[in-house]
Amino acid sequence: MAERLIAVDLAKVVRMDDGRHLTTLAWGDRVDVVAETDRHVEVRLTIFEEQEDRSRTPVEVRGRIAKRGRDPVVVAPGRLRLLKVDFVDVQQGDGAVLQTPGGKTVLIDGGDNQLFARYLAGKFRGTSAQQPKQIDAIVVSHGDADHFAGLPEIARSEALTDRPHKQLFIRPLNVFHNGLVKRTKRRGERGDGELFGRAVAVDGRLAITDLHDDLLSVPDAAMNDEFLAWKQALVHWRDTQGPIAIERLEFGDDAKLAFLEEPRLTFEVLGPFTEQVRDGARRRAALPFLGEPLERFGHPSRAPRRYSRSPSASHTINGHSIVLRIGFGDWHLLFAGDLNEQAEEALVAADADRRIALRSEVLKVPHHGSADFLFDFLRAVSPVVSVVSSGDENAQKEYIHPRATLIAGLGRCGRGEGAVVFVTELVAFFKTEGWVERARPLHRGDKVPSRSGPFFGFSREAFGTVRVRTNGERLLVFTDSGLPDLKEAYAFVLDARGDAMPQRLIRA
Repeated sequence: MAERLIAVDLAKVVRMDDGRHLTTLAWGDRVDVVAETDRHVEVRLTIFEEQEDRSRTPVEVRGRIAKRGRDPVVVAPGRLRLLKVDFVDVQQGDGAVLQTPGGKTVLIDGGDNQLFARYLAGKFRGTSAQQPKQIDAIVVSHGDADHFAGLPEIARSEALTDRPHKQLFIRPLNVFHNGLVKRTKRRGERGDGELFGRAVAVDGRLAITDLHDDLLSVPDAAMNDEFLAWKQALVHWRDTQGPIAIERLEFGDDAKLAFLEEPRLTFEVLGPFTEQVRDGARRRAALPFLGEPLERFGHPSRAPRRYSRSPSASHTINGHSIVLRIGFGDWHLLFAGDLNEQAEEALVAADADRRIALRSEVLKVPHHGSADFLFDFLRAVSPVVSVVSSGDENAQKEYIHPRATLIAGLGRCGRGEGAVVFVTELVAFFKTEGWVERARPLHRGDKVPSRSGPFFGFSREAFGTVRVRTNGERLLVFTDSGLPDLKEAYAFVLDARGDAMPQRLIRA
């Protein structure tokens, strides 16, 4: 038995005995090859099967992949160098896992629930306290809960001894963030201008000088609940697995990510932009407070949007998201956090001055597809593949994401006729269950779950995860569906001008 990688875009795996469809593997997926003939490849793999209680547990199975033509279906790991990115469906939030051609793993955000942790546990099975999965870097784009409050769930999963397939032990080596730490905000206790610690007045506006590097050095009392839980998870990993380097990132900090670079693979930090301000007798790096736009709905105006001069904590922490541009060969991926118009204006200006390059073939769309965007930013990026990470799990998280104007803008600004837009909640598959009755979930302060009356229910059979694979010349993007043999998949190459050329899928 030998470990191999799938060498075609999509490979249909059927059972050895009855030919029933088991699953569909994709370019770069790992399998154990049991035997190989002129007609098929016999493989051993793990799939998740639904149990009587509706849970899904991993089951080891054997299957075969039929060969078509002369192209190999599987190759040795050393013969295939792929950059792989999974944009994980975490409902309302962001979470992505990136694997470099050389085998390094980077987590970019992590949602605010257990979904990201569960996805990673299924992807990196068989870890233990003695043999954890090494995570070379965790990048938290900014300190909103829907981007990082799900990461402590990875540490909590270690206690799921009765459900080992949901356990994940990791060894994080590096953690990067934008330097802003939210304080606890109780009614009447703090205004937005005080929510990130010390700020100084500069030309009639506030700039935050309380920027942190090592989050473990921040007092517990200076953190809100989500930051404190994140700090406790980092302390747990430090005490059980070893030291963690924790640093703040800003524009130009490419050298801090140099340890991730490999041949043809680059990492650039395009934001946030800090400014030097005088704070007492010293000059410090600071992040300026941003204001809310005065017009929130309707079509984006061609005139410059006006913003409130009052400091907005939410717009400030969003606008100062870490912006990463990752290049591999001909292809670039732009992770844009929760950028808003004010931040995008600065990026577009820097792009025009050629201090940075925004043009990228894959765009993680800012802020879950909100209306707070610039057409000029989308034009500068000119993406081939756009991914919106959004969800509507309850009324409290209903932000009308993604906005119709944003989706239209991506269509207008996408590069070439083959440009595609994915929305995680739209590519998920929900099955009708009909009228059901179940216990309501426990809420904070409840003693026992209360019963709800009958309601018409649906279950999610396939999460809306969007997967990207590239060898530097060719790119594949695909999603799952409610059927094991049905994928939405597109392949591209770039021509000499950088325009995307759709390609025929290679199947087995």
